[in-house]
Amino acid sequence: MLWYIPIIPRFKRLFANEDDAKDLTWHGNGGNSKGMVRHPADCSQWKKIDGLYLDFGKEARNLRLGLANDGMNPYGNLSTQHS
Repeated sequence: MLWYIPIIPRFKRLFANEDDAKDLTWHGNGGNSKGMVRHPADCSQWKKIDGLYLDFGKEARNLRLGLANDGMNPYGNLSTQHS
């Protein structure tokens, strides 16, 4: 089963709440890790994206999305030992 959830209205609701908006823009509003990786913004990949797309990196409200899957086997031909 595939669910489609419109993402733009969800982002608008998140930014409408002051506490959520503060958390979503933490990386651009002075969040400091002091040499530790506590947030994806501390990683070299995040900094590389900011360097490649300067306009995107300047705006703290721009969101980066990640895709994760766990145990997806679309063709059923991979042997798995867990469910």
